[in-house]
Amino acid sequence: MGWLERLLNPATLALLIPIVAIVGAYSVNALKAHHRHQERIEKIKQGLDPDS
Repeated sequence: MGWLERLLNPATLALLIPIVAIVGAYSVNALKAHHRHQERIEKIKQGLDPDS
């Protein structure tokens, strides 16, 4: 359990929290962009104007 104690060290957490927040924000934005793209493709397949 030494690795857990090192991970929960305040100095380590001070570095990990911002990194996790940045990666999480990037992931959410990437998923949103993917979802918008999929919706656009479906509209095109249905013969609708995707920009309206």
